[in-house]
Amino acid sequence: MKKLIIILIIFTLSISLFSKLQKQVMKNSEKLTFHKQARVFQNPSRDVPEWEFSIDPVGIITNYYDYQPGSYNSLSLRKQPADAGNGMYAIFHSMETAASTRRVYYTYIDDAGNISNIATIGTDDIHEGYPGIDIDPVSGDPIVTWHGNFEAASVDLEIVVSYDLFHLGSPGLWKDPFTILDEATPSPNAPADEFNWPYAYIGPSPDPNKRRVYVISTNYDNCPVNNLPSENVMIAYADFDENDFNMQSELDWTYRTIDILDDWHMGIPEWIRPFQAASVSDDGTIAFFGYTATDDASTPMADKMYVLINDNYGEGEFTYTETSCYYGVDNPMNQDGTYAFEDPDTGLPHEIYFAPSLCNHQNVIFHDNGTKLSFLGNMNMLIYPDSWYPERLLMYPKIYTYDITNDEFSFKDVFLTGANPNDDVPMLPWDLNEDGIVDEYDDDGNVTWVDGWSVYHYDPDAAFHENRWQITNNDEKGWLAAVWSEGTKARLGNVPEPGFEDWAEYPEIAIIVSSDNGATWSDPIIINAKSGDDNYAPELDGMIPCYIYTGDVIEDMGNNVGRLHLMFLDDNSYGSFIQSHGENLGGTMIYTAIDIEFPPTSVEPHTIPAAIQLEQNYPNPFNPSTSISYNLQNAADVTLDIYNVKGQKVRTLVNEHKTSGSFTVDWNGIDNENNKVTSGVYFYKLTAGQDTVTKKMLMLK
Repeated sequence: MKKLIIILIIFTLSISLFSKLQKQVMKNSEKLTFHKQARVFQNPSRDVPEWEFSIDPVGIITNYYDYQPGSYNSLSLRKQPADAGNGMYAIFHSMETAASTRRVYYTYIDDAGNISNIATIGTDDIHEGYPGIDIDPVSGDPIVTWHGNFEAASVDLEIVVSYDLFHLGSPGLWKDPFTILDEATPSPNAPADEFNWPYAYIGPSPDPNKRRVYVISTNYDNCPVNNLPSENVMIAYADFDENDFNMQSELDWTYRTIDILDDWHMGIPEWIRPFQAASVSDDGTIAFFGYTATDDASTPMADKMYVLINDNYGEGEFTYTETSCYYGVDNPMNQDGTYAFEDPDTGLPHEIYFAPSLCNHQNVIFHDNGTKLSFLGNMNMLIYPDSWYPERLLMYPKIYTYDITNDEFSFKDVFLTGANPNDDVPMLPWDLNEDGIVDEYDDDGNVTWVDGWSVYHYDPDAAFHENRWQITNNDEKGWLAAVWSEGTKARLGNVPEPGFEDWAEYPEIAIIVSSDNGATWSDPIIINAKSGDDNYAPELDGMIPCYIYTGDVIEDMGNNVGRLHLMFLDDNSYGSFIQSHGENLGGTMIYTAIDIEFPPTSVEPHTIPAAIQLEQNYPNPFNPSTSISYNLQNAADVTLDIYNVKGQKVRTLVNEHKTSGSFTVDWNGIDNENNKVTSGVYFYKLTAGQDTVTKKMLMLK
């Protein structure tokens, strides 16, 4: 028995030693002075899309590392082009037994949904994890990156890259992993910096015969001023083509960081922590989108929503844009005239607000022809300046969006929605009809609200590590889908709250979809494994689904049906053993797909209103000039303006009354001040009467 205990202690210590997780800074906690009765949202007229499992859940491999097996801030399921395999690669880390080494695995799923390959990518038995992946759009070859302890003499982890030569005929022809970043790589705060958790993205290259891969990793080292985490990034990029892969090249890498993130990490002028994800568009634009926390009080509080955009293949400057993400709201009053949220020591009402929080495991996508950035995340009710009610369920999913053309931030309530989900005002869970009056009181006259807990595990102290948010799309159709773990009932079951005792081990999968590039969203599809519930799916019977990952594209199956690919961990014990919850029983990596009927729209996405038509400029990309053609069905006052990525107008090409007909105008890259504009992404907007159409173009050096 003593020998067994010693082995378990060594095993636990080894996990702690090598598993460098994102660092949590705890918020101050407050308690309510009354017991609030549970309220779960009930909507008898739910507008939920029709859906069905098209590929039943199938096990991939046993996994005893039951915590975030895929990428923290990217997508772990990538689809090949239809003309280059049309299959899918999934990547994750796994321990096949309780005593084995954590390794990085891949699986290949053919176009019929059959799993044909399951194996580690590397051959050395080295502790490794947190892989990122993208697919070459030309060859269908995947590029994968991950971190691990590859250099025994170093205490830091290294970042490696490998690629699979699928174009030679089949999956599984992996290049031996090679190191691209280690402690010798120059960085702003070397040698203290240690960059982990890499993500891979592939986009176009300035060389038209190649593509460019970006490996973006985040700093594990703390800010030297206050010893708190602030994850600046290292970007390594390299150009490649199929011949480079045939030659087993390790590629020629260039390294850079981003000045403003470096300053935040160093506490210049103050410490700021980013919670962000990256994306690369099909025209070579790189963007980071997220929110910040800053040290305004004794612990960090949410501060700004921001984007960082580079429209020149990662070279040159990143443009930084921010807005406040602090949404102050009135403290509701109980029937006796006291406030619902009071300081128990002073009896004074708290100043409450909503802000992004506990959504640090999100991904970001470009959509709507590259004109918008979006991520799915959380919004919590917080107490100024830096506290919250961890025992209360006051967190709700939102879609956060940045409109590149108009330089505008916005968010949409998606669950719960309130009366107007699009007004950029947080839904109030105690006033869903938004009439300014509390919807319900309990028998003692206290304010009640509809509970929300969008994390699969019940423990609020674990929510920083356990949250997971995914968004994906089909840009040609204008479809989007967003997925999270809905944990409200499971948390109530663990209180336990009367009436929810049977829910303690039943987290749910929540899926919302949009047919109009995110202008409107469906009510959520809710799927669970609880027999007898209205949302029970027999395909999930006996499962505990957690850590849900979506594919990077919604497949068009025809007739407004889109296929959403999913991967998740079916845990054998509720709660992550790695996070000191649950038992050490492992779980199973699962692949599945569901077909969803996307609601029809009155105007098909990307369909131009009949009154005007705006063509894609030609050539595009261009240098030094390009032609823009448009058609008017009726005479109208017409403007045709050029905007940069900041939303600033740089040139007016047309501003006059036009008769009906077809027109073409050239732009030579000159602004209204007769200066040559810099290379990068620009938007051209045609307005004729009440109709407006915007398209994007790229000017090269």
